Amino acid sequence: MERNDLVVADMKPTKVKKTKRSATRLGKEGSSRKSGMPPGSLIHIGQVKMQKVRFDLIEYNAESFAEKKNVDFEELVFDDKSTFKWLRVIGLHDIALIEKIGKKLGLHNLLLEDILNTGQRPKLDTEPGFVFLTLKTLYQENGSSEISSDQISMVLQDRLLISFQESDLAIFDPLFERFNNPMSRLRLFGTDYLFYAITDLIVDEYFKVIENLGESIDHLEDNLPDMPDKQVSELIQQNRKDLLFVKKSIFPLREAVMSLLKSDHPLVDPNHNRYFGDVQDHVMQMVEIIETYRELNSGIRDIFLSAQSYRMNQVMKVLTIIGTIFIPLTFIVGVYGMNFEIMPELKWTYGYAGVWIVMITIVVIMLLMFRKRKWL
Repeated sequence: MERNDLVVADMKPTKVKKTKRSATRLGKEGSSRKSGMPPGSLIHIGQVKMQKVRFDLIEYNAESFAEKKNVDFEELVFDDKSTFKWLRVIGLHDIALIEKIGKKLGLHNLLLEDILNTGQRPKLDTEPGFVFLTLKTLYQENGSSEISSDQISMVLQDRLLISFQESDLAIFDPLFERFNNPMSRLRLFGTDYLFYAITDLIVDEYFKVIENLGESIDHLEDNLPDMPDKQVSELIQQNRKDLLFVKKSIFPLREAVMSLLKSDHPLVDPNHNRYFGDVQDHVMQMVEIIETYRELNSGIRDIFLSAQSYRMNQVMKVLTIIGTIFIPLTFIVGVYGMNFEIMPELKWTYGYAGVWIVMITIVVIMLLMFRKRKWL
């Protein structure tokens, strides 16, 4: 199966997106199936995005680079220390196979449980023999403004990196281009640098999604007076959902990267901490941007609600003024609509015209009073 061509296209902010319900999208449907089961029970939670689990093995060092696709897991040997290895496990739905991987590579069931749970919060676990990081990729596919995500879990061991992903994404294509360069740091440094490079690549992709969200908010702010109320309301709510979704994927990552920087793990070269520090800076920058966008979106919502309230007040004021003007007119008409036989004005030649003059005078006086009080 070839890598999907994922293209981050320009957003169309005026078109309301159709997304899943907030609770399902932000929570992860299916987590309740683990209720009552012992810790470490392996259950796949999430969508099945691959027909079959696939193994790709990348072996590299300063002198060579080789990529083997669709390799047989039973034939994989990791004892050779002459090269660095990156094992890509693409597809997470085959629980028996994932369990077999864990036994062969010495991965605890609790760690495998986190890998299979695609709603797992981004986190870092460190043990003497490995470093484990799980995080989300965010992307917008095929020109859609819908934000999609895949979970990427990585296990860093001595001269070996294992990545578990839901589907085969084109996000990793730049890495393979760099692998083809013999002077690339990916070739010259170890798997800990590859661990950083994958994390950095995923984090950089966040900026594209965040920038599109910013464009959507700016477009909404600029065109707020000219857009129908229903569309404005839907766009504000959709932006709010997207910002919450992005926040849920990014905010925990800052804690994970900070924990890695503080861990001084032997599998991570201290000279590479500066690179992870750069990732930490990017994550913190995105955290600030997301908080700013949330405030902007909330401000737009407040302006929209205030405008709606103002328009409603204007309508009510006009209706009240009209109703107030007609109160004395209704009284006059009601008086002369009574069926008494002795009413002197009824026999008066100019009675009809007189009543109109009185009513018009009352209307003019009331309008002048309203204008003087600045009610009009």
